[in-house]
Amino acid sequence: MGNTVIADLVDNECIISAALMDQDGFTIERTSSQFKPTSMNEILDLQPDSELITVVGEESTVVATRIETGHCIVIQCPNDGNLGKARLKLTKAKVAILPFL
Repeated sequence: MGNTVIADLVDNECIISAALMDQDGFTIERTSSQFKPTSMNEILDLQPDSELITVVGEESTVVATRIETGHCIVIQCPNDGNLGKARLKLTKAKVAILPFL
């Protein structure tokens, strides 16, 4: 059931890919084999006190949020997408996935 929380994030408008990572940085679930969220581990380690990290790249924007269990949800957004809507969906998913972790 937790995988549906991740899959439901993708709307191909403001979120094009999503993934759930465990406490050790391994990908548990992802919506696209092209999306490799493990590269966010180093960035998350640089900001251990930050709950939400946004990285703007040439082709997309990646947003990662930490969950109190140590897991992370990472989303990929198009640069011209609605980042506010994407962050709102990410915040809701962070709460919805807790019972499944």
